[in-house]
Amino acid sequence: MRTTISTIAMLFMLCLTTMGQTHQADVAKIRKAYAAAKADADKALKGTDPGIGYMVMTNTHVAPAIGPQKETLQYFYRCKYDETVGMYYYKPFLITRKYNVAARDFYEEFLYIDSDEGLNFFFMKNGENETRYYYWGWNGGGSHEVVKGEPLMDNVFALRLATDLNEAFTRLMNRDY
Repeated sequence: MRTTISTIAMLFMLCLTTMGQTHQADVAKIRKAYAAAKADADKALKGTDPGIGYMVMTNTHVAPAIGPQKETLQYFYRCKYDETVGMYYYKPFLITRKYNVAARDFYEEFLYIDSDEGLNFFFMKNGENETRYYYWGWNGGGSHEVVKGEPLMDNVFALRLATDLNEAFTRLMNRDY
């Protein structure tokens, strides 16, 4: 009986170790894609790659009891050609969002390795607090969370916000109504 329990416990620990290593590899893949996306975003800002563009949207207003607010969205996208319809279309690969609520400044990033797959990385910062979510659909799918300080946004809302921002871009740039 003790041998059976020991064997089951060892197998369970081995599975946990293997899953941890797989998560590390998936997170490393997303980090590598993030570094490439940041380099491509820099190319877009400099105008050195004609296949990569960016769009900036700014909203400034005064909210009652809160004061002046400003939100800036930056969409970095790639221009693709769809041979079946014979048209160019645009796919975002990185979205950044800066905004303030009263005297608090927030910064967010959304990374799409393949925007058809959905969000792959979410980052949010406010002061010393940071929240990071990694999502992947390969290897059976999964996610990983890193929180420094207080969590700023839960993972389900981050996914929903990313989907909304991606859909807004698609409707505006590709006239996909």
